[in-house]
Amino acid sequence: MSAKIKNSEVSIIAGPCSISEKNFKDLYELSSFEVKSRDGIAQKAIAGVRIVGVKSRTSYSYNKGSMGIDSEVLVENLEIYAQGGGVKAMKMLPSVLMAQEFIRKTGMTVASEVISPLIQIPLCDRLLKDEDLLLWTPAVAQLGWNLLEMYEASKKNNWTLGVKNPKWVGKEVDGLTSMEKTWLGMGSYVPFIHKVIFIQRGVDVADSGLFRNLPAHESAKKIKKATGMKMYFDPSHCYGPKLRDMIVEGTIEAMKMKLSDDEYLYDGILIEAGVSETDTEQHITHGELYTLAKSLAEFRDLVAPSEKKKVVGISGSNGSR
Repeated sequence: MSAKIKNSEVSIIAGPCSISEKNFKDLYELSSFEVKSRDGIAQKAIAGVRIVGVKSRTSYSYNKGSMGIDSEVLVENLEIYAQGGGVKAMKMLPSVLMAQEFIRKTGMTVASEVISPLIQIPLCDRLLKDEDLLLWTPAVAQLGWNLLEMYEASKKNNWTLGVKNPKWVGKEVDGLTSMEKTWLGMGSYVPFIHKVIFIQRGVDVADSGLFRNLPAHESAKKIKKATGMKMYFDPSHCYGPKLRDMIVEGTIEAMKMKLSDDEYLYDGILIEAGVSETDTEQHITHGELYTLAKSLAEFRDLVAPSEKKKVVGISGSNGSR
């Protein structure tokens, strides 16, 4: 007799690398995706969407819009903050307005990357304090203090904070690599009374082959065992453009991985889908996303959008495939 799985549910959060006026309306198609559960009941397939307004790039680009739809406004707000101005004097970020509109029409979770907590979080709080948000730290910024800022600015809200693993590996000492110690340590900056998830997005190593970043499933196991927190998988940054055609298959296999006989390793997926002005080559199509969701529903229970929201109307296609 097989052990009963503790965490049969899995959340799919999908959308473009960065949001823009061109791809925003495409998100509504995801809100209507339906698949059959293992009980044969039709259910919503996608729990949330990515609405990322600012990109955390290694090098800054001065080309308009290349750093994300929010980038110019964010810089203006940074100047206001540096001169002693408060949140009330700051301009609202375009992506936050988009998130507000999308949540009101669909009731879905919105996920976004935060690169400047003291600017972005208060503006999210102004419009989205009662909504379901997943806000994560970028892999290029491994500072626990950033998470502490995010926590302090959002602790009165029921938001989830995501911690992506650093990009390096490093030496192993006492069973943990320097990357794993940093990943674990970052989460310690947020009191465990708050909702925290860890996000595995691979590591940049010399022998990664065609992977953009080599998947770090074993590291994910260590961190989940040490913290007891939920673990999400980011296949887009692992497989990248050279292995784009393996993203669906690889994600399905990852969702079958076990931490123990009665527990899956991964509780969710953060995946890039659709079209975007950034990192388009590693996006799967909406059709492939639907195929992924349908396959996962055969052995996992897909988390549906929150039912507590009052949905005021949904636009877009019916998502049939």
